[in-house]
Amino acid sequence: MKLVLFLLSIRSSYVNDEESEATDELFDTIQFVQNEKGTWRIKTFADDEDVHLWSIEAPDDLVELAVENTNKHYGDVIDEAFIIETDDGIEGLRKELKKHGLSTHLEISPKGPLFWAPPGTSYTPKSSPSQ
Repeated sequence: MKLVLFLLSIRSSYVNDEESEATDELFDTIQFVQNEKGTWRIKTFADDEDVHLWSIEAPDDLVELAVENTNKHYGDVIDEAFIIETDDGIEGLRKELKKHGLSTHLEISPKGPLFWAPPGTSYTPKSSPSQ
């Protein structure tokens, strides 16, 4: 299992089309996740705990794709980045998150995608991205 996590220096609402400076508790993320069920790109919007999930074709190198794509679209607002890998499933992912000083809170869908979220949050899809 692999998680490439970017914490952004902005917080936003897709529904309200608003963006402001992040706080220690409220910040958007870009995430790329790969597990046995597939590969996804995830964008979280902190102001309304909204999430957009895209299933993507598994790349040869997820980290390279994640870094290039995120730098291209969000390079000016990346605050921190983490590459987390484990062969020990969800519990292994939680252990690795903890080693990096991050919350172990994961939102998990029965259909496959999972993503990291700050503690005390409950992200669900509330809007659909325009194509």
